[in-house]
Amino acid sequence: MDLPGFITALAQRTPAPGGGAAAAIAAALGCAAGAMAARYTTGAKWAAVTNQAQAFAELLDHSAADCLRLADADAAAFAAVGAARKAGTGVAEAEARAAAIPSDLLATCALHAAGLAAFLAQCNPQLLSDVKVGIHLLTGAGRAAWQTLLVNRPGDEAQRLGRTYLDTLAQAEATALTP
Repeated sequence: MDLPGFITALAQRTPAPGGGAAAAIAAALGCAAGAMAARYTTGAKWAAVTNQAQAFAELLDHSAADCLRLADADAAAFAAVGAARKAGTGVAEAEARAAAIPSDLLATCALHAAGLAAFLAQCNPQLLSDVKVGIHLLTGAGRAAWQTLLVNRPGDEAQRLGRTYLDTLAQAEATALTP
């Protein structure tokens, strides 16, 4: 569905799309903002970093598309959990699949927020605010994914890993808050 349709659907009194899908959309926007800034850090003026910046932009493009797929997968997984609970069978399996999605999203957000924070040092200075917007969107999306993960009752290992990703997000955001 398109963005206006998604926003309208999210605002309805329906279980899906919900917060997990919204987090994934925010992450896709963060990746896209970073990709745009990376593309503006290419060309003759940026010859020393052009190849790296172009590769980073393409990586972020791919991740943005993955985040959009995670938005759809989150809505489907949430519906499957509801159906399993109603049927009284397959609940653990459905919950495990539902928990994997925000866990993957949180990992993606941490990876790319940290990547964008590192990119600030070589980015075209005219695009620093766009990189920081990407970091903030990814940080917010990652924190939202954490909340979705917690609702799905993750095990101790998933929680430990999630907290590590949250620390990575906090470090990236601290970098973005520096003038």
